[in-house]
Amino acid sequence: MASGIHVHCPAADLYEALALLHPVIPSRATTPVLECVHLRATQDGTLHLTATNLSQRMTVRCPVSLVGTGEALVPAKLLWDTVRSLERDETISLRSEGTTLVLETAYGHYAISGLSPTEFPEDTELPQLAVELPAEVIGQIIHHVRFAASDEPLRPALTGILWEFRPDAFIAVATDGYRLSRLYAPMELNQEGSLLVPAEAAELLRRAEKAIRIGWNSSHVVFEDHRFTLVCQLIGEKFPAYEQVIPAASSRRCIVGRLPLLKALERVSLFSPAQIRVVRLALRTNALELQAEDESRGDRAREVVPCQYDGDDFLIGFNARYLSEVLKAAQQDTLLLEFTEPTRPAVIRWAESADRPVLQSPWVAVVMPVRL
Repeated sequence: MASGIHVHCPAADLYEALALLHPVIPSRATTPVLECVHLRATQDGTLHLTATNLSQRMTVRCPVSLVGTGEALVPAKLLWDTVRSLERDETISLRSEGTTLVLETAYGHYAISGLSPTEFPEDTELPQLAVELPAEVIGQIIHHVRFAASDEPLRPALTGILWEFRPDAFIAVATDGYRLSRLYAPMELNQEGSLLVPAEAAELLRRAEKAIRIGWNSSHVVFEDHRFTLVCQLIGEKFPAYEQVIPAASSRRCIVGRLPLLKALERVSLFSPAQIRVVRLALRTNALELQAEDESRGDRAREVVPCQYDGDDFLIGFNARYLSEVLKAAQQDTLLLEFTEPTRPAVIRWAESADRPVLQSPWVAVVMPVRL
């Protein structure tokens, strides 16, 4: 076993490292070692903090002033709770004494009893890094796509986000069968591949500050930036043929402000039955009327949102929650809503992409209607 860890670092740096790592650590693990964080100090003045839940493994790198190299394995919750309670401008000293990690500040001494570092699961061989995505694209996946993934474990293929690497574009898609969200980012990748990444793993990339380097094999994907390395298991299921679900053309198009529509939807949906939350959208010339009624109680509401529309009168119904989550994820000020028939999926995309083919729009969402 290596000699004991002995390092010094700002409390703020250790806090940031543990904050990145914390979501990987299971709150209830099948074995105590999975509730621990593995610390390894190396000669280059880096403290490597690693946690795993067996599906994901994350290592965060924290610069330190090195006194002695070594390893430690301690309960993550106690270490996290201790560090986040300290003043950020404090300097922390960490040193290991056998299986105990001692944390000291100018005013405190804290000893955390741990396990032998040899009990921590060994690293798997990392896939070779193949492509690089800007942090901006990673953020768009999380904000515009991730919401549409299912949380139903009985449908594992729908709990993931499809990452498609094409020579000239990157595409990310998620769907739960009721709504679908697709991101399209033209770029030169000179690489091809299709990965089904667990949505919860994509969430771990939320704090990416710079470009993310990505590599994969048949079972795992690795994400790496200057601060962390994340390895996760891929979902071994076939993702639905999503392009067949997205209508290529529409007969009715409406341009509307996102926030006015969202706020109206939130108010009107209060008057729909709690179990279903059905809201009807009635289109007429330059007006989008939202309607809801709870027949069992006699409650009803309607609200008109101004829009740009010059087609025939049209009525369609939606689950208010699904439509609301799409509108929140869109984030842009002005949206294009496209319809064909009351029983066919509706398309929502940014109004600025109105002149592009649907599949070449930077972002597009599809929402299934409900029968009225």
